Amino acid sequence: MARAKRQFSKEFKSEAVRLSYQRENIKDLADELGIQVARIYKWRAAARTPESITTTVIKAEDQEIKKLRKQLKNAELELEILKKAVHIFSKNDGKFTNS
Repeated sequence: MARAKRQFSKEFKSEAVRLSYQRENIKDLADELGIQVARIYKWRAAARTPESITTTVIKAEDQEIKKLRKQLKNAELELEILKKAVHIFSKNDGKFTNS
């Protein structure tokens, strides 16, 4: 009796390939995923190089860095505004005047 051929999504394949580069033992990974080790190597070859996977990870990290830099810049701006307000109020004994 012939077994039905299993179909794997692109997401599953790319995640398996990504994990295979992070793990020391690919056989253990294949066992966890319920697939043959040769299939992981085939998917890795189809993905061409680890650089293509690394590029994806780097792009995600670059986006996170950009987001964090923007948050830091906003926090620094808020701090500068607060420092100026403290200086103004301390100069006028807490009284606001129109100069």
